[in-house]
Amino acid sequence: MNKNKIVVVKVGTSTLTRGTKKLDKAHMLEVVRAIANLKKQDYKIILVTSGAVAAGREVLNNPDLPKTLSSKQMLASVGQGKLMEIYESLFSIYGIHIGQILLTRADLETRDRYLNARDALFALLDNDIIPIINENDAVSTQEIKVGDNDNMAALTGVLVDAHMVILLTDQKGLYDKNPSKYDDAKLISKVDKITDELMEIAGGSSTSLGTGGMSTKVKAANIAMKAGISLVIASGNEPSIIESLVDESGIGTYFVPSLSPMQAKKLWLLSANKEQGYIYVDEGARDAILHKGSSLLPSGIISVEGSFNRGSYVKILDKNKEVLSSGLTRYSLDEIEKIKGHNSKDIEDILGYSHGNVVIHRDEMVIAE
Repeated sequence: MNKNKIVVVKVGTSTLTRGTKKLDKAHMLEVVRAIANLKKQDYKIILVTSGAVAAGREVLNNPDLPKTLSSKQMLASVGQGKLMEIYESLFSIYGIHIGQILLTRADLETRDRYLNARDALFALLDNDIIPIINENDAVSTQEIKVGDNDNMAALTGVLVDAHMVILLTDQKGLYDKNPSKYDDAKLISKVDKITDELMEIAGGSSTSLGTGGMSTKVKAANIAMKAGISLVIASGNEPSIIESLVDESGIGTYFVPSLSPMQAKKLWLLSANKEQGYIYVDEGARDAILHKGSSLLPSGIISVEGSFNRGSYVKILDKNKEVLSSGLTRYSLDEIEKIKGHNSKDIEDILGYSHGNVVIHRDEMVIAE
């Protein structure tokens, strides 16, 4: 899969409801049509959606409930199934399959769960299925905080090394002042650095149904930019704009990072915490890593040291203890002990499962200088 062709699209409640108290299915169809058109151009799309609470209110005929966390969780529980039912019916018009993934922030902050979520997303994308992500707000106390799905979209972009994250909202982008109060407000078309002044410019939410304001979108942009991923804030009023946003010709505020995703990842690896273990490799693996741009395969591993889990930062050394590279391992020490020296195709037979054919992928490895 070409990871540079992955686009994360986030739609907020204001876009899904068009400012009403009900989901606007006709407008949602326009969003789906735009995604389907982008998919025809060989892009892999991940949809991060709000709207579960709004859907729950609609199903229950807008009940008068106390403003408590449990009430919102109840509405989300009722609405989540309804929201997915609508998406499934709309995407089926274009012959597109969807798969639901409910996440919490803990899934993205715990390394093992992070990798499991990543594997699940790539499995869906590899099988031509559009993942639809929402915060698991029926059980999460974090979701109901302002703008979590904006951050979720940015974190999802980081998770899959996306080409771009698109945040659709009820504004054309970030303005230099509040456009609802000032007629001379000007759209900021490009941002290459997020400053305190820019954060101060970002305003609050303009809708009572949504949970996200412009400030949360700028914070999400900061997450994406640090990972070398472009992010754009644009209006969801005309969903067809999605196609032009990808090639940066549509109207919006583009947050453009100075580093590519790969450069940002390598920089992060170089500044990572102290290594948690060591993997020793044979001459064949040494040559493949240093001179052929190869990933680390289990067949080239001689031994392992330390105490580490899947996703840990480790160093790769040759039999003379010369450090060759460092990176993030896809297997734990105990797992590597079992598969070392074996062919990649034997991993599943040995372990009963597989996290992939490589122990450390080249994209998650930095060669020592």
